[in-house]
Amino acid sequence: MSVRFFISTILFFACLPGSHAQQPGVKDSLLHVLKTAKDGENKVLLLIRIGQEFENSDLEKSKSFYLQARTLGIKINYRLTEVKFISNYTFALNMQGKFDSSLMWNLSGIEAAKKLGDDVQLAKAYFNTGTSYHYLSDYQPAVEMYQKGLVLLEKMDDKVFMAQAKDILQTLYSSMKQYDKAKVYGKSAVAAFRDLNDPKMLAYSLTNLGTVYGSINQKDSARTYFREAAQIASDINDEVLLATVQLNLGDVSLWKKQLAGGKKYYQSALALAIKNKLPETETIALRGISYYYTYMGDYADALQYAEKALTVSQKHQFSKQVLLNLDQLASLAYLSKDVLKAEKYEVHAKELQDTLWNEQLLRNTINTEKKFELDKKNTRLAFQEETIRHKNLMNGLLTGGLIALLLIAALSYRNYRNRKKIQEQRIKELETEKQLLATQSLLKGQEEERSRIAKDLHDGLGGLLSGVKLQLGAMKGNLILTEENGMAFNRVLNNLEASISEMRRVAHNMMPETLLKFGLQQALKDYSNGLSQQQGFTIRCEFRGMERRLDHSIEVVIYRIVQELLNNAVKHSGATAILVQIMRHDEQRLNITVEDNGKGFDPEAVGPHSAGLRNITSRVKYLNGKMDIQSEPGNGTSIYIECEIKPYG
Repeated sequence: MSVRFFISTILFFACLPGSHAQQPGVKDSLLHVLKTAKDGENKVLLLIRIGQEFENSDLEKSKSFYLQARTLGIKINYRLTEVKFISNYTFALNMQGKFDSSLMWNLSGIEAAKKLGDDVQLAKAYFNTGTSYHYLSDYQPAVEMYQKGLVLLEKMDDKVFMAQAKDILQTLYSSMKQYDKAKVYGKSAVAAFRDLNDPKMLAYSLTNLGTVYGSINQKDSARTYFREAAQIASDINDEVLLATVQLNLGDVSLWKKQLAGGKKYYQSALALAIKNKLPETETIALRGISYYYTYMGDYADALQYAEKALTVSQKHQFSKQVLLNLDQLASLAYLSKDVLKAEKYEVHAKELQDTLWNEQLLRNTINTEKKFELDKKNTRLAFQEETIRHKNLMNGLLTGGLIALLLIAALSYRNYRNRKKIQEQRIKELETEKQLLATQSLLKGQEEERSRIAKDLHDGLGGLLSGVKLQLGAMKGNLILTEENGMAFNRVLNNLEASISEMRRVAHNMMPETLLKFGLQQALKDYSNGLSQQQGFTIRCEFRGMERRLDHSIEVVIYRIVQELLNNAVKHSGATAILVQIMRHDEQRLNITVEDNGKGFDPEAVGPHSAGLRNITSRVKYLNGKMDIQSEPGNGTSIYIECEIKPYG
């Protein structure tokens, strides 16, 4: 049994200036004003303002007011309607865990902002879209969207926007496990919101900063930030945020073995989640209470809450929460000595995990299919309308009939072009798959040839040279040599010994015997120790989740990647400390991080044409992985690789 990770609160940019704390009576006053408000831009803004007031207590009602604002805005042709609606509506969707819907709306929000030609609205749209990708753990497009937004924000002198941007970047780097950067942005955001006297945004940024400290096991610091955030959330009556903070405080309490306090926080968070219809918060709170009863040895109550948590997560299709709940149920089954039930939960979790690997690809495919189906539906509707119009005009308007025929032809041509684009996309995908297979075959052949040559060197040439050395040693005892010839003979023997050692070193580097016998972890430790022995730098290796060995072909590829990265760091960085981290998350995911404190470099200047970088890139592609290089002159280098570790045929 393991306690879950802390929860971050990723901010969205609001379209109304600033943010607000909910005050008693404000909601009723606004609703009273709404009764007599006349249709116009002010009423649109009033509906959005009321929706924001309900964000802290009733997200469904909040969404209903945003939808009313959109309907009215379209009716009166208010130009800012779409961007204001989307930024507020997606905030509510996000709080409900409906991240796919949020992403769809935010992508359309970018197009709406571009049509307005308003850099402020476009910057907000980019950040909100990046946050949607962030929630979906799709970090590459998230980074791209944030960078586009930052370019626009830097042109403006708006302290509120920059504070929000820093808090969002805090959560991004925390998700990417770059905690030092996350802390820098987080502390800057907290200081900015204190200066701005913005309690709501301050509470969110405090929660996120506490999450960063919790992720690096600095629990006392995390609790300090969480408590301040909880007090502010309570003061401004933000029950949604308060529920999240109480979950985090519950985690800290359980970690510090303060079980009664942990139970209290989880129960409070559960009540707020049910009241505000926050199903993801509800399932986490239920699981937290299950953890409490597990620590207390009350497995019956622990099982009851864990089953409730699983039911909620399955009902709302929270895949990650389902996995955590299945893990808790499996742990409880083992504790209850019900091995069959434990294995049943583990099998269920394994099956679900397998489906999540292709979730992003499936999501993209589904979105494409939805767009295509929508185009087809619109085409059919347009065709039907033109057909009806054609029938009505046939009696006296031949011109109208001809126009209808031309429209039909245009629609058919558009459909043809769409089908052609889809076919071309499929061809590109097949070419990519073909290139990947070719890369896999090439790397496999290289490693097999390395292994064969290493074996021939060690067993063949190595044995032959050792025999020659023994024969020369025997001959020396039977020969009468002058002192000068004796010294020359000894030099020959020493050179032969050095040649044997060099040959064995080459053979070992081509295919380390330690890698074959003892696995990746021991092989990398031995290689690092040998590389740093009697040198002016140190290499520290950290491994997590590597207790069980990987498939041999995968271990060889990972060994070559780390070997190349270490060689580059030693040759070019001038570093005094190098860190290697290999973390295995589950049966099919593994992360590699290599960092140094050297002189750094400009990744753009090196480019993809470096031989070493090409070797690393080809091996990362073999593992269906992604590589991120963070470096700049004078600030060291950090290389992060995320890859798959399932065996390839």
